[in-house]
Amino acid sequence: MIDSQLRVSSGIDYTLNFELPRMLHARILRSPYGHARVLKVDTSRAERLAGVAAVLSRDDLIGDRIDPYFGLIIQDQTPVALDKVRFVGDAVAAVAAVDEDTAAEALDLLDVEYEELPAVFDPEQALKPDAVLLHEGARRIIPGRPDVAARSLARTNIVHLFKQRKGDIARGFRESDEIFDNTFSSPPVNHVALEPHVAVAQVSDGQITVWTCSQNPYVVQRQLAGIFKIPLADVRVIVFTLGGGFGGKLNCKFEPVAALLSKKAGRPVKIIARRNEVFLLGVQHECKVKLKTGVKRDGTLIAVEARCYYNSGAYGDTTPNLITRGYAAGGPYRVPNLYMDSYGVYTNTAPTAAFRGYGITQVVWAHESQMDIIADALGMDPLEFRLKNVLQKGDSFSTGEPMPEMHYNELIASAAEKIGWKDGPLVVREGNKIRAKGISAIVKGMATPTTSTASIKLNADGSLNVLTSAVEMGQGAKTALAQIAAEEIGLPVRRVRVSEPDTAFTPFDLMTAASRATFCMGTAIRRGVQQIKEQMLEAAAAQLEAAKEDLVLNDGRVIVRGVEHKSVSYADIVRWTKASNLLGHGTFVSGSGPDGSPVVMDFETGQGYGSAEWHPAVVACEVEVDTDTGKVRVTRLHGELYVGKVINPRLSQLQVEGAMTFALGQVLFEELAVDTNGAITNPNLSDYMIPSFEDAPPQLTVHLLEPHGVTDVHGIGETALPPVRPAIGNAICRAIGARILDLPLTPEKVLRALEKQRQS
Repeated sequence: MIDSQLRVSSGIDYTLNFELPRMLHARILRSPYGHARVLKVDTSRAERLAGVAAVLSRDDLIGDRIDPYFGLIIQDQTPVALDKVRFVGDAVAAVAAVDEDTAAEALDLLDVEYEELPAVFDPEQALKPDAVLLHEGARRIIPGRPDVAARSLARTNIVHLFKQRKGDIARGFRESDEIFDNTFSSPPVNHVALEPHVAVAQVSDGQITVWTCSQNPYVVQRQLAGIFKIPLADVRVIVFTLGGGFGGKLNCKFEPVAALLSKKAGRPVKIIARRNEVFLLGVQHECKVKLKTGVKRDGTLIAVEARCYYNSGAYGDTTPNLITRGYAAGGPYRVPNLYMDSYGVYTNTAPTAAFRGYGITQVVWAHESQMDIIADALGMDPLEFRLKNVLQKGDSFSTGEPMPEMHYNELIASAAEKIGWKDGPLVVREGNKIRAKGISAIVKGMATPTTSTASIKLNADGSLNVLTSAVEMGQGAKTALAQIAAEEIGLPVRRVRVSEPDTAFTPFDLMTAASRATFCMGTAIRRGVQQIKEQMLEAAAAQLEAAKEDLVLNDGRVIVRGVEHKSVSYADIVRWTKASNLLGHGTFVSGSGPDGSPVVMDFETGQGYGSAEWHPAVVACEVEVDTDTGKVRVTRLHGELYVGKVINPRLSQLQVEGAMTFALGQVLFEELAVDTNGAITNPNLSDYMIPSFEDAPPQLTVHLLEPHGVTDVHGIGETALPPVRPAIGNAICRAIGARILDLPLTPEKVLRALEKQRQS
């Protein structure tokens, strides 16, 4: 990595460490109720406390100069509560003071009166006609989303509904020899990034500058401009390297509160989330998937009916987009008849956010568990059952589109070989220890349509600046993008510098998420570099008296092919142009699929094209279950991905290893515990468990399939995560001879399943 030395020597800048002169520190007062009307917010005592510079309440959000509503697609959030609070922990007021202790003391002096209201915590209950409503009145939906406008229905708790219809589902079940009907659930889990959410804001002379740990600086800019009713040009968002993101830092969190307090106080304001607050700023969607599958006795899939209930929590955030990933409820398989409804539903629980795997993870748990259930019932090898049905090139996906070559046969065969699938039985018992193997396969799309832009500057000394709003958050984006630019222009990587995002200077990027940065931003960089190459070749051809097609670029020089001594340096070319630098600008806009068709799905049927690029993965594993304690140890875990062209093999391998390790806790022990009032009871790292090195499998391996001559680049940041849950789950359930449908698969659940098995 180009920044590895800085990382190990504490040289990386993080927003957490950023300070400004006269900076104030802010704290937020949060609701003790899951649903309540706010009757009174009296800030007078807090304002009189020495050291308090500003208090933000709903009174500051009223008037023509402020539009308090913001949100990614549905503008349903406000910096602090206006009329109601909608979950335990909702922001009610905020204080900026000379230090954090004073700000915390001031919170105790705020006088708030509530009228508690009925609450609803379960998505299916929230869909009932008589359910309490979280958001009354018309939805505030950003332009350009008619699908959400039509299905985010007022007087309901529906955030969005995505439908998919293919073939004839009733006929499909009539033609099926066997039908399997199960309900699978995944709990909410937290991102637990090492760096908490933090924002620093400074408002001066009508200009807003925010330093924040965001994966999406241009969305933060847009939302702040909307709140303050000012041009985008008056909002500057600066992002340093993030200490982890995983989707939890995509949209505005603290930035509006910090900016409003700064404007009121006339001084910079910093807000840092305590660890317990991080759990209130966005969690993975809890999800229930009701899955009904019809098959022939020979194992041919005939029909899939799925109803997916994604719990959005109190606000919409990414939910309207995320629930469309219900398109993967049938898995990466040929399914001629499909009926799927995917709901995003408001409840009085903590808000949700994008999470690594982005909605795919929840449906993968369902469809890959169902595949093993069916295989066992039919007496088929689960691997052979998948091979019989897996998508081949040209097969119709759930969206109706013909799929490109995804290499599933090779991926499944290689994964099976790596863990010794056929080397003896799938289940081996030795005393109180049972070893068993599991496998799963997935398909994942990417964000589409999508836009990335990059500006490139070749300097007078022949070094190169890449100006980009892609965010480095530990995944190695800077290194990969520098390699792409260096390879394209013929420079050593050490001569390339990749910028940090700064919306005042770096051009637009949709976001750093959805496994898109290397593919989308990398393409934009290549195009920008190509503009500079064309300028250099024009100038060099004239000076070297050679045709452009006879010139090659290598190691900072333009050389006449076959005449090594006849060359010129990049620095000399820049000098000849008398411009002091050469500029290029690259834009990548993807709104079409692999065959050029527009990525759009029919409103009523969900048929069309779902992604510009599809990412396949297979994960296989071996687990050991202790029947006395219920404890599970994953002994072998292998990830198999088709990745196209690999830019940096080591970073790619580490990304996949990280994704699989990240998923370990989610299948074995991670979940948010919630009490009867909707409050999270384990918002800390003492009670909320994440994987440690002791949980890592002794054998953790990765194989990246890169066919010879391939040039397309696939995203890999998320793809290996979703299949880990069902692969391990299938192995555990195979070991104990009983099926557990609800994550996580804790020792308690394993022991209960074993006991039930003994009694049956």
